[in-house]
Amino acid sequence: LQNTMGLKQWYQRRVRGVAGAFIVRELMMMPDEFVALYKTEGHPLTPFLHLLWDFDAAATKLKPELTDEGKAVDLWMLGVHPDYRGNKIANHMMGAVLPLIKKAGYKYGTIEATSAFTSKAAEHNGFTKLYEMKVCDWLWKGEPLYTNAKPPHGTWAFWVKELYD
Repeated sequence: LQNTMGLKQWYQRRVRGVAGAFIVRELMMMPDEFVALYKTEGHPLTPFLHLLWDFDAAATKLKPELTDEGKAVDLWMLGVHPDYRGNKIANHMMGAVLPLIKKAGYKYGTIEATSAFTSKAAEHNGFTKLYEMKVCDWLWKGEPLYTNAKPPHGTWAFWVKELYD
Protein backbone atom coordinates (compact mmCIF):
# COMPACT_ATOMS: atom_id res chain seq x y z
CA LEU A 1 0.00 0.00 0.00
CA GLN A 2 2.89 2.42 0.73
CA ASN A 3 4.36 1.89 -2.74
CA THR A 4 0.93 2.37 -4.32
CA MET A 5 0.46 5.71 -2.54
CA GLY A 6 3.92 6.86 -3.59
CA LEU A 7 3.22 5.90 -7.19
CA LYS A 8 -0.14 7.67 -7.13
CA GLN A 9 1.44 10.88 -5.81
CA TRP A 10 4.19 10.70 -8.41
CA TYR A 11 1.61 10.15 -11.15
CA GLN A 12 -0.50 13.11 -10.03
CA ARG A 13 2.52 15.42 -9.85
CA ARG A 14 4.36 14.33 -12.98
CA VAL A 15 2.07 12.66 -15.47
CA ARG A 16 -1.28 14.37 -15.09
CA GLY A 17 0.08 17.87 -14.57
CA VAL A 18 0.31 20.42 -17.37
CA ALA A 19 3.97 20.96 -18.24
CA GLY A 20 3.50 23.90 -20.58
CA ALA A 21 1.10 25.75 -22.79
CA PHE A 22 0.87 28.56 -25.25
CA ILE A 23 -1.70 30.21 -27.45
CA VAL A 24 -1.24 30.34 -31.21
CA ARG A 25 -3.06 33.23 -32.86
CA GLU A 26 -2.88 35.22 -36.05
CA LEU A 27 -0.32 37.94 -35.31
CA MET A 28 -2.51 40.97 -35.94
CA MET A 29 -5.74 39.42 -34.56
CA MET A 30 -7.12 41.60 -31.78
CA PRO A 31 -10.81 41.21 -30.90
CA ASP A 32 -12.55 44.57 -30.56
CA GLU A 33 -13.67 43.73 -27.00
CA PHE A 34 -10.08 42.98 -26.01
CA VAL A 35 -8.78 46.27 -27.41
CA ALA A 36 -11.62 48.26 -25.81
CA LEU A 37 -11.01 46.67 -22.41
CA TYR A 38 -7.28 47.34 -22.36
CA LYS A 39 -7.44 50.84 -23.82
CA THR A 40 -9.21 52.03 -20.66
CA GLU A 41 -7.04 53.70 -18.05
CA GLY A 42 -8.61 51.89 -15.12
CA HIS A 43 -7.61 48.35 -16.05
CA PRO A 44 -4.43 47.13 -14.27
CA LEU A 45 -3.13 45.40 -17.42
CA THR A 46 -3.51 48.48 -19.64
CA PRO A 47 0.15 49.61 -19.34
CA PHE A 48 1.43 46.11 -20.09
CA LEU A 49 -0.75 45.76 -23.20
CA HIS A 50 0.36 49.18 -24.43
CA LEU A 51 3.97 48.07 -24.01
CA LEU A 52 3.20 44.94 -26.03
CA TRP A 53 1.40 46.92 -28.77
CA ASP A 54 4.28 49.42 -29.00
CA PHE A 55 6.75 46.54 -29.16
CA ASP A 56 4.81 44.80 -31.94
CA ALA A 57 4.44 48.05 -33.90
CA ALA A 58 8.19 48.69 -33.80
CA ALA A 59 8.98 45.11 -34.86
CA THR A 60 6.44 44.88 -37.68
CA LYS A 61 7.61 48.23 -39.02
CA LEU A 62 10.87 46.42 -39.86
CA LYS A 63 9.01 43.64 -41.73
CA PRO A 64 5.62 45.09 -42.81
CA GLU A 65 4.42 41.90 -44.54
CA LEU A 66 3.92 40.41 -41.07
CA THR A 67 0.84 42.62 -40.73
CA ASP A 68 -0.85 41.18 -43.86
CA GLU A 69 -3.88 39.11 -42.93
CA GLY A 70 -3.21 35.39 -43.11
CA LYS A 71 0.59 35.68 -43.35
CA ALA A 72 1.87 35.44 -39.76
CA VAL A 73 1.01 33.45 -36.68
CA ASP A 74 2.17 34.42 -33.21
CA LEU A 75 3.19 31.75 -30.72
CA TRP A 76 1.74 33.79 -27.92
CA MET A 77 1.97 33.44 -24.16
CA LEU A 78 4.37 30.52 -24.04
CA GLY A 79 4.79 29.21 -20.52
CA VAL A 80 6.31 26.17 -18.85
CA HIS A 81 5.36 25.14 -15.33
CA PRO A 82 8.31 25.69 -12.93
CA ASP A 83 8.36 21.97 -12.01
CA TYR A 84 9.11 21.10 -15.64
CA ARG A 85 11.55 23.83 -16.65
CA GLY A 86 14.91 22.68 -17.97
CA ASN A 87 13.37 19.76 -19.86
CA LYS A 88 13.10 21.53 -23.24
CA ILE A 89 9.28 21.55 -23.04
CA ALA A 90 9.11 24.88 -24.92
CA ASN A 91 11.29 23.45 -27.69
CA HIS A 92 9.05 20.40 -28.02
CA MET A 93 5.87 22.51 -28.11
CA MET A 94 7.32 24.79 -30.79
CA GLY A 95 8.55 21.85 -32.82
CA ALA A 96 5.10 20.27 -32.69
CA VAL A 97 3.15 23.36 -33.73
CA LEU A 98 5.38 24.77 -36.49
CA PRO A 99 4.43 22.08 -39.07
CA LEU A 100 0.75 22.68 -38.29
CA ILE A 101 1.14 26.42 -38.84
CA LYS A 102 2.91 25.79 -42.13
CA LYS A 103 0.23 23.30 -43.21
CA ALA A 104 -2.43 25.91 -42.44
CA GLY A 105 -0.81 28.16 -45.06
CA TYR A 106 0.95 30.75 -42.94
CA LYS A 107 4.27 32.09 -44.21
CA TYR A 108 5.73 33.24 -40.87
CA GLY A 109 5.78 32.15 -37.28
CA THR A 110 6.54 34.87 -34.73
CA ILE A 111 7.38 34.94 -31.04
CA GLU A 112 7.27 37.91 -28.68
CA ALA A 113 9.88 36.72 -26.19
CA THR A 114 9.46 38.49 -22.87
CA SER A 115 12.08 36.36 -21.14
CA ALA A 116 15.54 35.03 -21.88
CA PHE A 117 14.15 31.49 -21.66
CA THR A 118 11.70 32.09 -24.51
CA SER A 119 14.41 33.74 -26.62
CA LYS A 120 16.60 30.69 -26.11
CA ALA A 121 13.80 28.39 -27.28
CA ALA A 122 13.10 30.63 -30.30
CA GLU A 123 16.74 30.60 -31.34
CA HIS A 124 16.96 26.83 -30.85
CA ASN A 125 13.96 26.40 -33.18
CA GLY A 126 15.44 28.44 -36.01
CA PHE A 127 13.78 31.78 -35.43
CA THR A 128 15.67 34.98 -36.30
CA LYS A 129 15.66 37.99 -34.00
CA LEU A 130 14.00 40.90 -35.80
CA TYR A 131 13.80 43.46 -33.01
CA GLU A 132 14.60 43.86 -29.33
CA MET A 133 14.02 46.45 -26.65
CA LYS A 134 14.89 46.92 -23.02
CA VAL A 135 11.57 47.23 -21.21
CA CYS A 136 13.10 49.55 -18.61
CA ASP A 137 13.43 52.15 -21.42
CA TRP A 138 9.72 52.05 -22.28
CA LEU A 139 7.73 54.95 -20.83
CA TRP A 140 4.16 54.96 -19.57
CA LYS A 141 2.84 58.51 -19.28
CA GLY A 142 6.41 59.80 -19.49
CA GLU A 143 7.81 57.56 -16.75
CA PRO A 144 9.62 54.21 -16.85
CA LEU A 145 7.31 51.54 -15.48
CA TYR A 146 9.03 48.15 -15.84
CA THR A 147 12.37 48.61 -14.12
CA ASN A 148 12.66 45.57 -11.83
CA ALA A 149 13.68 42.83 -14.28
CA LYS A 150 17.09 41.37 -13.51
CA PRO A 151 19.48 40.03 -16.16
CA PRO A 152 19.21 37.95 -18.22
CA HIS A 153 15.59 39.14 -18.37
CA GLY A 154 14.33 42.64 -19.06
CA THR A 155 15.04 42.60 -22.78
CA TRP A 156 12.16 41.63 -25.03
CA ALA A 157 12.90 40.15 -28.44
CA PHE A 158 10.63 39.74 -31.46
CA TRP A 159 11.54 36.57 -33.35
CA VAL A 160 10.46 35.50 -36.85
CA LYS A 161 10.71 32.21 -38.70
CA GLU A 162 9.94 31.90 -42.38
CA LEU A 163 8.01 28.68 -42.85
CA TYR A 164 8.46 28.37 -46.62
CA ASP A 165 11.83 28.17 -48.29
